[in-house]
Amino acid sequence: MNDHRVRHRPVGLARWLPGLALFAHYPRQALRGDVVAGLSAFLVMIPSVLAYSELVGVPPVTGLYAAIGAMAGYALFSRGIPVIAGPDATTALLAAAVVAPLAGGDPARTVALATALPFLVGAALVIASRLQVGDLADLLSKPVLVGYLNGSALILIGTQIGKLLGVPLVSDQFFLRIAEVLRRLPSTHAPTLALGLSLIVLLFLLRRFLPTVPGSLVACVVGIAAAVAFDLSSHGVALLGEMPQGLPRPQIPAVSGQDLLDLAPGALALATLIFAEGILLARAIAANLHEDIDANGELTALGTSNVGSGLLGGYTVGSSGSRTLTVAAYGGRTQMAQWAAVALLLLFVLVLAPLLEWLPVVALAALLIYTGIALFDWNENVRLRRLDPGSFRLSLGVTLGVLVLGVLPGILVGVALSVLGLLISTARPRDALLRKHPPDHRYHDLDDDQPGASPPGILVYRIYAPLVFANARHVAARVGRMVRRARVPVRCIVFDMQAVTGMDITAMEVFEELLDQLAAEGVDIRFSHANRPLREQLMRLGLTKQVGAERFFHAAWEAVEDYQKCVQRSAPAADEAR
Repeated sequence: MNDHRVRHRPVGLARWLPGLALFAHYPRQALRGDVVAGLSAFLVMIPSVLAYSELVGVPPVTGLYAAIGAMAGYALFSRGIPVIAGPDATTALLAAAVVAPLAGGDPARTVALATALPFLVGAALVIASRLQVGDLADLLSKPVLVGYLNGSALILIGTQIGKLLGVPLVSDQFFLRIAEVLRRLPSTHAPTLALGLSLIVLLFLLRRFLPTVPGSLVACVVGIAAAVAFDLSSHGVALLGEMPQGLPRPQIPAVSGQDLLDLAPGALALATLIFAEGILLARAIAANLHEDIDANGELTALGTSNVGSGLLGGYTVGSSGSRTLTVAAYGGRTQMAQWAAVALLLLFVLVLAPLLEWLPVVALAALLIYTGIALFDWNENVRLRRLDPGSFRLSLGVTLGVLVLGVLPGILVGVALSVLGLLISTARPRDALLRKHPPDHRYHDLDDDQPGASPPGILVYRIYAPLVFANARHVAARVGRMVRRARVPVRCIVFDMQAVTGMDITAMEVFEELLDQLAAEGVDIRFSHANRPLREQLMRLGLTKQVGAERFFHAAWEAVEDYQKCVQRSAPAADEAR
């Protein structure tokens, strides 16, 4: 097993900045792989972070600042898994959705709000880590994430169509924008469209035939070369223009308290998305390295990466899947790969940034459209439809919500639908009447075509869910109907609790009413397979005392046999009494 992670107990400053422990105990044999991986991430990074800046609505150089601050902030607080932090498509898209309505089209206000947002996101993530809520990483279920990503991919493409055509678009809503595109087609700027389509085709050809080549970088180099060789600016093709050299001084954005309150709901949504996506990525990388991850540590590192981005005037960041996978593919094993990428990006910003002045804006649009096409994953929807049609419908619902309502409302609708689905499945849980299986004479949930039967007048009932307020009365009604519809009068019910993990106070009160009703009808009540935590809970709630501890059994067959013995013992006594 490759073990390049630092396992020494941190001391001194490293207790507060876990990433510093790497420098004290760095495995020298990992250096070559980390440096090569860092170089690869750097080459992939530059074009993409410039494009994401366009998406957020801030100057392109802001993406470079965001990447430097994010990577440094993450690496200082990471415990070793080589995840690369920085701007990414889905985070940038959601950040744009949060900022744009508040900015009102004012470029200066857009920059101020976009720069303030990562401070709020970072604070939310760090506070969440201190509250030890890392186990809530799965708040966004798989169908919600798939639906959100697919919807975001389509919106991402929609936001760039105008730049690809070389015409300004004013509609913000996805379907209205598509309609506007159709109306504005006659105004298409041919040189811009030709260059953009050529770069998109180039990106797909490189991915198909030269997958190890950084296609985004090649596309940008080709775009710059074309702009210089053919003097594209004189033909109306827009270029990025002046790119400042050097780093900005760390500063706090000039926003009001009301602005922060307006940004807060979006910041919480972003924090949830960033952590959900980040933890999935970290788990995948850790599994490849045969390592474990600290979910709360990931929260802290993602939070400080956002603070680092904000201090350098950047926007909201997350963990970048493409750059992280690039690092893994080129042999990166520690956060030294991220430090190598930081050093190279710093050098680029300080020395080479002016080269980007010749980059056509449509080249960034081509990169974003390519990213959107690659992000859209219909195959995962097909898989969801095959495995779970309900999850497939949820995924489509989230995608439609994102397209109709926008990115932020769409993802909130997705979470609401996911929770609603969970409540519905809990409220109508699967249950079964168990039957005795001839080979072992134990009670099982048998298929209809499997042989098995229960003794006359005895029901062995199992519910496959915890008993809670949402399903208690449904379960009680089900039991009542089974008793009334039984061909032979029911004299005993064994509640098999094998799949019941808990019971809340509402369910306990409903269950007490049910047991009283059954007892009044002369039905004997018994329990089997109740696990220890459930038995302790029933004891605290008083249900054990009401029923009697002697009516709890390890297995259903024991409960049935005990009842039958009681009936046999009581029969002679009844005859004597007569």
